[in-house]
Amino acid sequence: MKRLALYLVSLFLVVMATGCAHPISLTPNVSAALEQVKVEKIPKKVGYYISPEDRTREVITPGGGGDKVSYLPYRDLETGLYVVLGQSFSEASRIETLGSPKAAEQQFIIKPTITTTSYSDSLVTWPPTVFTVQLTLAVEDSAGKPVTQISAQGEGRAEFSEFKGDFSLAARRATENMLVKLKAAIAAAADKLR
Repeated sequence: MKRLALYLVSLFLVVMATGCAHPISLTPNVSAALEQVKVEKIPKKVGYYISPEDRTREVITPGGGGDKVSYLPYRDLETGLYVVLGQSFSEASRIETLGSPKAAEQQFIIKPTITTTSYSDSLVTWPPTVFTVQLTLAVEDSAGKPVTQISAQGEGRAEFSEFKGDFSLAARRATENMLVKLKAAIAAAADKLR
């Protein structure tokens, strides 16, 4: 019995030392964020491609109190990406498979890459107080030839008093900030995309 108790205490200490991953969402309030930037649409038909592996990819980054947070960045940001592309180009659509007839109809194929970081200096609460997200769009023509890359990085911060009811607050603020910057970055690259 003593050995079992010692094992359970050791297991508890290992779990406490490594923390646990709490699920959060990066899904932004798209309409509120993107109304800040007005752009002239680029007269091109674009399709974005997110691989099935990326769409279901779970990412784990630090939270507070030694804990971690987990999220699905490609899934959570897909709607925001679609809205930005729809507001930036004359037509935007999702491409399920590269090389498909739908992909061949597009003037540009856009492949996103997302990187994130999170941090919290809190020892007692697990939600991150600082979150960053960077989205890089590799833009190719319909034959797969690189045209340009467009990147935007956003940062979100939230204090304990703010996120009591919304543990994803810093992450959402970061994605909203990034999408606003992405829309402006696409507009700034319009000459390369016409």
